[in-house]
Order: sequence, then structure tokens, then C-alpha cells
Amino acid sequence: MMTAKLAKEGGCGHFLLQSSQGANKDSSFLYPKVKGQVDAECAELGFEKLSIFRPGVLMVDRKESRPGEWFARKMLAPLKYFAPTVMTCPVETVAKAMVNAVLSPSDKPAEIYENKAVHLLAKGKSC
Repeated sequence: MMTAKLAKEGGCGHFLLQSSQGANKDSSFLYPKVKGQVDAECAELGFEKLSIFRPGVLMVDRKESRPGEWFARKMLAPLKYFAPTVMTCPVETVAKAMVNAVLSPSDKPAEIYENKAVHLLAKGKSC
């Protein structure tokens, strides 16, 4: 949140936030609840434009040890071939979607891109 607040104070007009699939401030589970709370707090800051990206499980090899995440990536890896937009998202796809969100004109003050929309936006397609 501090990054968003500093960006707003510094005059940032369009803020992009990487959140998570299933983010919900009213969730009973900690991770989606915290992600949802951050989404809501960023919206309350009043950016001219806010783009929230909610990708699925990020497909990336991390240097730090995250055994649960490693296991999930290994189990979900075949999905990228059969149903790539269901539960996974390569980090490169998120980055491309973010760039396209900045470069694509939109009159909406806030947009939330769920996993499938992140994949589409990365390809330059409207959601």
C-alpha cells in the first residue's frame, strides 16, 4: 500500500496493481482477503485510472524456496497447453498485459483484469 500512496502523492495518474485470482476483501482465507483489501484500498486512493491484474498461479521459477508454490506450478504446468487461461499465467504474460493496459486508451477509471482477460490483453485483444 505504501507504494500506491507514494505514487499518488507523487502525481501518478495511472496505477497498475498486480493482485491475485480470487482476491476478495470479504474472504475467509487470509491470502485472498489481504489481496482484496489492497485492491479496495488502492481504489479508495482516487487515481485517475487504476488497473488491477488478477492472474492465476504465476508460472515463474523463483530463487527463494516456496515448496507449496513449486508443487502447485508442477501440478498445473500441463494446463498451459490444454487450458492456458484457466488457472495459470506466465509472468511475461502479466508484464505484456500491463504494458498494453498503459498503451491502450480507455475511458474507464478502474478496470479489473481477471486471469483470462490478462491473457487476452497480453495479446493486444480487448477484454
